[in-house]
Amino acid sequence: MQLPPLILVVDDNPAALEILAARLSAGGYQVLTASDGEEGLTLARKVLPDLVLLDIMMPKLDGIEVCRRLKTDPALPFLPIIMVTARTDAKDIVAGLEAGSDEYLTKPVDHAALMARVKSMLRIKALQDTVMEQSAKLKTQLKTAAKIQSLFWPEIPELGGGSHIWAISRPAAYVGGDLYDVIRLPDGSVLAYVADVSGKGVPAALIMAAMSALIRSAAMQECEIDLLLAAINNTVYDLASEEGFFATIVLSRFWPSNGVMHLASAGHLPPVCVTGHGGQEISLPKSIAIGVTPDARYDKIETRLAHGESVLFFSDGVIEAEDEEKERFGIERVLSHMEGAGGPPWGEGLLHSVSRWRGDAAANDDITVLEIWRDH
Repeated sequence: MQLPPLILVVDDNPAALEILAARLSAGGYQVLTASDGEEGLTLARKVLPDLVLLDIMMPKLDGIEVCRRLKTDPALPFLPIIMVTARTDAKDIVAGLEAGSDEYLTKPVDHAALMARVKSMLRIKALQDTVMEQSAKLKTQLKTAAKIQSLFWPEIPELGGGSHIWAISRPAAYVGGDLYDVIRLPDGSVLAYVADVSGKGVPAALIMAAMSALIRSAAMQECEIDLLLAAINNTVYDLASEEGFFATIVLSRFWPSNGVMHLASAGHLPPVCVTGHGGQEISLPKSIAIGVTPDARYDKIETRLAHGESVLFFSDGVIEAEDEEKERFGIERVLSHMEGAGGPPWGEGLLHSVSRWRGDAAANDDITVLEIWRDH
């Protein structure tokens, strides 16, 4: 059987304390009492009542200070507080509300007003407890989803011939919409890409999972990356365009034996080529993101990765990372980093640079980096 709500009444006036306790007990509530602010604060932290009735004018510790301490204690759950004052001065009421009080009553306390305020605050408490319980369940589910999403990250293969691949993805929340993959093709080449699904959280993660499976399946049928992008675009358009989802992607096909690389993009940031002289963006044909319109066409370019060179692919979470002043990291800092940093993999140092730039600011977007390089 569920116990009735527990109410803590704090008042230094014995008569007022007795009357309030009697009225609340008659209403079917459990009641605890405290005769000063310090005792009330200690009891509230110990028993975690469902509601506190708190007198303002008390010795040792007044009600406003007790309220402030209870409301700012991160170890306590949501605790509704009704301030009780013998004064009708608006300054006392305002001070109580500024300290975190949820309601107030004036003395002498009207019985009907008391019971109405108590019922209202307990309803709010019950709703808050439900929200917190659901939030805890959702947090557990998101942690599970994050573990599942990590299964999509591929094992990075050894390419041989002095060629290498390195990649990492860090979601801004538990799950994200960035993805990358490395797929060996029958002719010895490797398909590698970085993609970014619009939006964040669970919906973006689900589209990411669908795209990952789609690309792996389609790559077995179509190796030419411009035609592959066109096929993926039509499928994503049919799958998610009505919900407003789209994705950007930069796709490469690399031959480790000779360094030849085909590159194509669908609305994504251009990759950066890193040489002994720093970094430079690789210009790619302009193109529209995946899933925006059917029958889009994409073009590819061919380049050659020389010994000692790297190509970095990354999502916009890198350049759009914000510091505490909301200033973005920007492509200029990416290129500047390449002038003095060590590598390969240059992307590892880039992530550290972005993290230092962000400081204590929360991550505002997923970050994914993939790098292909050839030894000297």
